Amino acid sequence: MPALRLNEFVEPLCLPLLTLLTEAPALPFKTFWLVWSLALDLVSSNVAITLLGAGGGPANETQMVNTANSVLYAVWFAIGWFSGSIVTTLGPKYTLMLGTLGYPVYVGGLWYFTNTAHEWYPIFGGALLGITANLIWTAAGYIAFSYSTEQKRGTFISTQWGLLSVGSTLASFVAFGINYKASALQVPVSVYIVFICFMASAFFVALFGIVSPSSVRRSDGTPLAHYPHNGFWYELKAQKQLLKDWRLLVLFVPMFASEVAAIVFSTLNSLYFNIRTRSLNSLMFNVMQGVGAILISFLLDSKMIGGRRTRGLVAIAVVSAIVVGGWVGLTVWLYKHPLNLLDPPLWDWTDAPFGGFMVLNLMFGTNMVIYQVLVQWIIASLTNDPEQLARFAGMAKGVLAGGIACSFGTEAAELSQLRIVAYNFTIQAVGLLCMTYIGWTCVTATNYRLEKNVIPPAEMETPDKEGEEVELGINQDRT
Repeated sequence: MPALRLNEFVEPLCLPLLTLLTEAPALPFKTFWLVWSLALDLVSSNVAITLLGAGGGPANETQMVNTANSVLYAVWFAIGWFSGSIVTTLGPKYTLMLGTLGYPVYVGGLWYFTNTAHEWYPIFGGALLGITANLIWTAAGYIAFSYSTEQKRGTFISTQWGLLSVGSTLASFVAFGINYKASALQVPVSVYIVFICFMASAFFVALFGIVSPSSVRRSDGTPLAHYPHNGFWYELKAQKQLLKDWRLLVLFVPMFASEVAAIVFSTLNSLYFNIRTRSLNSLMFNVMQGVGAILISFLLDSKMIGGRRTRGLVAIAVVSAIVVGGWVGLTVWLYKHPLNLLDPPLWDWTDAPFGGFMVLNLMFGTNMVIYQVLVQWIIASLTNDPEQLARFAGMAKGVLAGGIACSFGTEAAELSQLRIVAYNFTIQAVGLLCMTYIGWTCVTATNYRLEKNVIPPAEMETPDKEGEEVELGINQDRT
């Protein structure tokens, strides 16, 4: 495969791989993917340890983990209002380097609590990770949003999640292999050690692999945009303007509800099943994220479906069917299997209730990806300006974290699982309605040639009649 063509696909997924492909083309292709996997170790390992439930500890540690995660995502929510400005000021390289520091500390805190029962370390680790993880995800969102063309934006965003699914699946395989014959109620020390080592390696990948956005070129040789050197205070003022954008305010609910399915699944997994079954559930949840990424990528970028607005609306309809079906099915399952927190069942995969939960597990793994990719695609469809997309990414990740914090808060408050499901179902359903409205009224055929800092690609998608009418309306509003 020619290097330039490969770069076009890889740029928003893993900049270290991009650098190696352009500067050291003689290296074997497998080495490139090894470097790419190191970049994903950090987040993937954390997802795997989280989906084991109770941070990999026994079921009675679930409340501590939910408390630590509530702190984590509350801090993440607060930092999200500034992280877009941090990315545009420091650049993705240094933002990612800072972002790698919190993950090993957090997982180390879970390991510490398992051995000492002292809560201060995991809660401190959660607060630190709330800062650093937001930087990681804002930089990742910035890359996925701004390095892609309009025609391939859905593919870039969903492929990033697909690659995360691959990394999380590999990490889950590690945990599943270690726990396959385990009779203990918590994962062994080796799982924590392996994950912490993987996470620590990500710092060096960011240090040696990341390139400046101004150095990135599309396959046709054009740069992405003109990058003005604005000061940090200018960026903060620009970030504040987001609160006046009515489109983002309407999208607040779907951003808030993007990832709540994973929290509900993680808690139920820890309360209902033993450790080896939790490992299997976690593994399949991650596998379905990859399946969901492929599905949503096709829906959002396939020209066979129609123009951008049509693709968005069709994707919303498909996502709605999966999301609503999953929440209704989970409600029925919980009615049939009420939970006693004082005596959790800790079922094995050989027990009868496991089959129904596995079906729901597959649906919620898909939900985890398709819902938030759809939200991000709609947000990224509002502009092509990299500076603005960085701010959008920071806000989206921050609001998402606020939703996760509230979901963990409901778990930590020990509400009944049926009430927790009702709450999360409601916010995701309202979010679908909000996305439908913005998709219908604000997603146009193209935003190219409407923003002075954006350099259009040599080949642009020809707007359909519907898109031309909407674009004309935008130009009239601006004059």
